[in-house]
Amino acid sequence: MGFIQRYLGRSNIMQKRLNPRFRKTAVTAILSSWCLSSLCLAAQTAVPPPVVTWVNDQATWPANNQTAPSDISPQDKTTKLLVLGSGTPMPNPYRFGPASAVIVNGYPYFVDCGEGWFRAMNRAAVNQHGIDLTQVFALGNLKYMFLTHLHEDHTVGLPSFILGPYKYASSTNKVIMGPPGTDHLVNGIVEAWSADRQEQFEGMHGSPEGSGANAGDIDPDHDLPGPVFEDANVTVQAFKTEHGAFASPLAYRFTAKSDGRVIAVGGDGHYSPGLVQAAKNADVLVIEGVTWDNLKFANWGGGNLDEKIKNISRYHMFPADLKRVQDESHVKEIVMVHEQNFAAPGKYDPLGLQHEMEKNGVKNIHSAVDGDLF
Repeated sequence: MGFIQRYLGRSNIMQKRLNPRFRKTAVTAILSSWCLSSLCLAAQTAVPPPVVTWVNDQATWPANNQTAPSDISPQDKTTKLLVLGSGTPMPNPYRFGPASAVIVNGYPYFVDCGEGWFRAMNRAAVNQHGIDLTQVFALGNLKYMFLTHLHEDHTVGLPSFILGPYKYASSTNKVIMGPPGTDHLVNGIVEAWSADRQEQFEGMHGSPEGSGANAGDIDPDHDLPGPVFEDANVTVQAFKTEHGAFASPLAYRFTAKSDGRVIAVGGDGHYSPGLVQAAKNADVLVIEGVTWDNLKFANWGGGNLDEKIKNISRYHMFPADLKRVQDESHVKEIVMVHEQNFAAPGKYDPLGLQHEMEKNGVKNIHSAVDGDLF
């Protein structure tokens, strides 16, 4: 495990559904509080806005976000995949930014840290009853974070990951691993919030322990593909993928030692050999998706369909790409997050992208919502 041993000491900066699962939740006595809020808001916004742009896209309307989280994880396995945030950069109050937790022996290993990460733990703990998340999210357990790439929507929650638990007297410093640039990013965050850390140290805690982070870049020339972390619970391997102009975005493969379950988290990106390797015969692959059939309705990528195909194909996973990943990797189950489920005005279907994936031959795929357990 050369990577973790090299980097933990190097940059210590402590001191400086049921499927199909779309549920109309109108008359159920056991709805979660946030679903009830969605229904109330839906009643208030029955008339669509007169102008629809990126800031009020159909995917963000309350009526299109009425699905409660499900537990469809295997009951005979203790290793679980929890979706904390299933959103995209588009502002959607019903979906936090990209974030997942691989839970092994009741201990969480986090992948990506999107907008609202700290609040996402609350939403999951309140609404997901398939596992006792109050124990999983004990302050001392909030330690390990694996970043797939350094886009803002996957990393903006890092200040809360580092400092949120410290406010509750956590003494656990964080360990954050990711592609080149991770060390620089984390050092910048700790420096930028130095006034907060100093005040808490002087005003209440009396110790800086728990306010810092050890960060390390995974070197694509020496560490990939291969193991980058191991402890008593899990072995984690990293693989180079492809996403826009990034030199080395990553997919991670978690192999649990307790029950042998394998969970791969692909981050963002289109087909790549590295993603196939990460998902090879895995039990679960967490991956994004974007529509092909309705790409002309995308609210970014260019002014016409040709431009959108050219630009979006460099960044994201069309149905044909995902089928190729599944066919070559033989992954057993796909959890789709970060969905770009564009649609014609008035034609939005919350499960539309899942149905399009299935139409293109992708099997055993789930359209995830925040709080889902697999």
